[in-house]
Amino acid sequence: MENKTHWKKLTNPDYLGAYSIENGSDLIATIKSVALENVTGADGKKEQCTVIRFVEDLKPFICNRTNAKTISKIYDTPYIEDWANKKIQLYATTVKAFGEQVEALRIRTFAPKSEEYKCECCGKIISKSIFDGSKMKYGKAICSAECRDKLNLGE
Repeated sequence: MENKTHWKKLTNPDYLGAYSIENGSDLIATIKSVALENVTGADGKKEQCTVIRFVEDLKPFICNRTNAKTISKIYDTPYIEDWANKKIQLYATTVKAFGEQVEALRIRTFAPKSEEYKCECCGKIISKSIFDGSKMKYGKAICSAECRDKLNLGE
């Protein structure tokens, strides 16, 4: 399928929306902060909205009541301060609103599984890039020159 541009990407480029996610895929993101912010809509009207900012390099997400309730249930806390550093899994769907079916961004009702990458020598958690790079170079995931030497993997 060829890449096409959703028209809403042109009208509200500052925030994540259902149009931000490719058909049928999910987006896993880590919450950095949640706060009330003044948001200017496509029509130029300003209103206060709950905005989630992410650790990853993503646009902020305007969080409605439905999505806030979902996060609250997943992590068993209604307090937005407790949501920092928690992962959520976003997906695009259609919902009935304002008398019609509209696209919406929703949060899955479960915490996404987090992948951990570990050094095959000492068990230390390492980043995916270190995992992938050392696996490609040495055939094993290692965290340091020390672990490389312990496993006699050479230079």
